[in-house]
Amino acid sequence: MCLQFGGAKAGDFVSNSLGKGGGKEIVGSSQPLRTEWSQLSRDLAGQKFHLFLDFDGTLTPVRNRPELAQLSAEMSAKLVELKSFVPVAIVSGRDREDVTELVGVEDLFYAGCHGFDIQDPRLPTLPKLDGQCSQEDIKALGSFIADSIDKFDGVVLKIKKWAVAIHYRALTPTQSESLEAIVKNIVSPLSKFRIGQGDQVIEITPSVPWDKGEAVLWLQSQFARLYGIGKAIYIGDDTTDEDAFRALDRNGLSILVAERPRPSSAAYRLNNPEEVGWFLDQLLCLLRQS
Repeated sequence: MCLQFGGAKAGDFVSNSLGKGGGKEIVGSSQPLRTEWSQLSRDLAGQKFHLFLDFDGTLTPVRNRPELAQLSAEMSAKLVELKSFVPVAIVSGRDREDVTELVGVEDLFYAGCHGFDIQDPRLPTLPKLDGQCSQEDIKALGSFIADSIDKFDGVVLKIKKWAVAIHYRALTPTQSESLEAIVKNIVSPLSKFRIGQGDQVIEITPSVPWDKGEAVLWLQSQFARLYGIGKAIYIGDDTTDEDAFRALDRNGLSILVAERPRPSSAAYRLNNPEEVGWFLDQLLCLLRQS
């Protein structure tokens, strides 16, 4: 197993200082955006936008090892032009510094750790949340889990500022089930943490009323103050992005990135990052004409 972390030791873990996660039901289905675009583009013409984008699986394909992700020059160029028209925020599960370096486009807004880490001189400080665990608790829990799943080869465990991520795409289905059971047995009794699961990745975050959805609503209010009111567009591929889809509901344009239809709160669906690039091109056409 590859442990990407620096700091606490497993012995620093204190069980009665950590906590239990939850989950939200995902319902509904998403319409293929390309087939709906003719009408939708007419509805959107002349509007102002605030653009929110996930990174992995949205702007770039998901890799078995997160450190192999790379933004294409073509996608980077689209972001550079988009920021000249609208505020653009990258909302990622990665640490903010990590995704900022990977995207490499200045003057975007970067929200790391599923919205728990937002710092920008143009923005106020994030609101403090009662009952939020400390970064030391995150480190201690991550180190404890790392020791507990050390027998699995090909697993990448990342201890971030405000999250622990476990990537296990290299495991067999049987190994995956075993790892998931171990992690859930550790985290489930702990009231200060919640556990979320995506495509062969487990994310553990503080169990407080904050997620990508709350972060996007907060950023949306800040963008309205800085740039004027705009229609929110959120594009993401993972289960953590469902929080943003639900938060926007009918007050924005929510787009799931998935090769096949699946239950989602997003209104529309694109198949892959290549189709995301196509959509960003269409959005640029609208913006150039406005």
